[in-house]
Amino acid sequence: MREQRLARCRRDLADPALAHLAVAAIGSRWGFPGPAHFSNAFRTAYGMSPSEARAAR
Repeated sequence: MREQRLARCRRDLADPALAHLAVAAIGSRWGFPGPAHFSNAFRTAYGMSPSEARAAR
């Protein structure tokens, strides 16, 4: 379940149509309770921060 939520976050971070949303808002949208929790989970899963993933799109 968590892997699916992280995959959806990763997809949303790469979507130019969602560039107006803050990284924390994307994490919250997929059920992460706070920005730090989301960032740590994302970094553990993908080896980069959500902001780095967004910039790499």
